[in-house]
Amino acid sequence: MPQKIDHNKLWKYTKVILNVTMGLLYAFIGFFVIKKQWFMANLEPVVSYALGGLLIVYGIFRMYRVYKDTDF
Repeated sequence: MPQKIDHNKLWKYTKVILNVTMGLLYAFIGFFVIKKQWFMANLEPVVSYALGGLLIVYGIFRMYRVYKDTDF
């Protein structure tokens, strides 16, 4: 007899994976903006550090929020 799939648990795992991936992506884009000083246009160094730092902090915040909300 096949096992029954718990769709709620499957959705929780999918949500965690998606949010962690997006957090890593935001952090990666933040590092890219700081390194290349480019985001859709050439940026001044001050602007690239501010935007890159903001993207990195937001990515870390997304991953922290997943860590706090996950109750497996």
